[in-house]
Amino acid sequence: MKKLSPKTISRALIYIRTLEGLIKDRRYLISSGELARMTGLSDVKIRKDISSFGKVGTPRIGYKTVELKKILEDFVLQDETVHIVLFGVGNLGRAILRYPRFYGDKIRLVAAFDNNRKKIGEKVNGVTIFSVDRAPEVIKKTHADIGIIAVTKDHSQEVADLMVLSGLKGIVNFSPTSISVPKSVLVKDMDFSIEFLALFCDARDMNNARSK
Repeated sequence: MKKLSPKTISRALIYIRTLEGLIKDRRYLISSGELARMTGLSDVKIRKDISSFGKVGTPRIGYKTVELKKILEDFVLQDETVHIVLFGVGNLGRAILRYPRFYGDKIRLVAAFDNNRKKIGEKVNGVTIFSVDRAPEVIKKTHADIGIIAVTKDHSQEVADLMVLSGLKGIVNFSPTSISVPKSVLVKDMDFSIEFLALFCDARDMNNARSK
């Protein structure tokens, strides 16, 4: 299968998310121009990206939304399902467990862990909350690929260490502090304050460029 650049994969995921909304609204056709307006990306970039996945769409008609979504998913995920586990079932953790996109065909949240005895055994959205010390066993059994850290910063490194020992190769870190992991483990830090500031700066720079 053709190797895609990380930037192309990131944009493909944006297209997939946009197409999901269109399909829910019963939109069966979409043009590259419409996709450009909805995603904020250029029409030329979108057509170039999609052409890299093969011959898709019909000139002057557009793309079939269901067909395009399937093609993009097959290329990006290669017919695999990503299994996710969550560490920390506080307010943020419960919100993550209730997020509907984590229960689709391609991404599935399969287990949660917490050290609060009152929460162990509880189910949220059908996902069982296990004791943290059962993590290695459950992660192996569920074939989990990625772990989410939603604990306080005092426990984030301890949880990261357990994730590494349990065999996870990717971590999404919502904890407000950095974690240290081996080079073989990928980490995506999710700091909302930085994301908002980055968005503000990008929007400001774009508006300044337009005004020149």
